[in-house]
Amino acid sequence: MNAQSDAFAGDAGGKPSRQEQSFLSASTGGEFPAGQPSPSHPPVCLVGGMSIVYQGIRLLLESLGVPVVEQYAGEQGLAEALRKTPDRKAQEAVLILTGEGPFQAFHNIRHLLGGLGEYLPLVVVCDKLSRGHVYTALRSGARAYVTLDAAPEELTRAIDMAAHDKVYLSSEAAELVASDISTAGRPGPDGKLPTVELSPREVEIVQLLCEGHISREVARHLHISSKTVGNHRYNIYKKCGVDNIAGLIRHAIHRGLVSV
Repeated sequence: MNAQSDAFAGDAGGKPSRQEQSFLSASTGGEFPAGQPSPSHPPVCLVGGMSIVYQGIRLLLESLGVPVVEQYAGEQGLAEALRKTPDRKAQEAVLILTGEGPFQAFHNIRHLLGGLGEYLPLVVVCDKLSRGHVYTALRSGARAYVTLDAAPEELTRAIDMAAHDKVYLSSEAAELVASDISTAGRPGPDGKLPTVELSPREVEIVQLLCEGHISREVARHLHISSKTVGNHRYNIYKKCGVDNIAGLIRHAIHRGLVSV
């Protein structure tokens, strides 16, 4: 069993759930069997990232036969290009190279594509694995998520899968998501499911926090003060028995407050 499928081995002798099997299928390649690359790779454009990083990735992709047609310092460059050549949406995938403030980049690109009525297969390349990054990227429309320590072949595989509207997650990201799903609704130490009552406003705030918004952005979105958001956040953490955003995301998934 390879490293990507190890994440779904589960209990000894057990079988993965239907939801875990779907992530297993996505993360292990779907219609592209391991060791058999697609006949040709789609062209890509690079968005964001530090200069050395995107130059290095560009050279790597070109050496692997993946044509890089454009690179943009940020999402505004991509927006301008899409307005000039709207038919390019069927021609290429977009690699989002995250650096500082990745959540904002995800939201900006999602709003950009939505505003233009465009669809582009998005591949997120992140410098480190983060539960918040993974979920926010997926909810923002990304079809693939890999980290910078991935093997070169894994990156090209992610591009190929995304271009065919298939989901691809690096083994670590797939394991994280499957783990969260498999523990959803798991009884607590007393054998009972946790029951936490959140107000409608608190649910709104939980959903925005899980999308990667910081308190100031939540306040602006809901037209309330940052102090009010801070008070709600404190009460939410206390009610849910968590002390950080990662714990809140897990809780929200378990309660069905957010979807993967």
